[in-house]
Amino acid sequence: MNATTPWHDPIVAEIHAAREQLADQYHDDLLAYSKAAEARCQALGLTMAEDQHKTKTAPPSRGTAHPA
Repeated sequence: MNATTPWHDPIVAEIHAAREQLADQYHDDLLAYSKAAEARCQALGLTMAEDQHKTKTAPPSRGTAHPA
């Protein structure tokens, strides 16, 4: 059989290391990490794509009758 050398990409390794650091920092709590990331983006003045959509179109009213 042919022995293969494991593939290693330093960029992928760096991404995995950053992911592990964030997982440790937030105790593997994805919701806590997501809230912190969103708060950081807002503190930097960034607008979330979801928020941009909300400002352009209003959701339809609920519980109101539509004219026939």
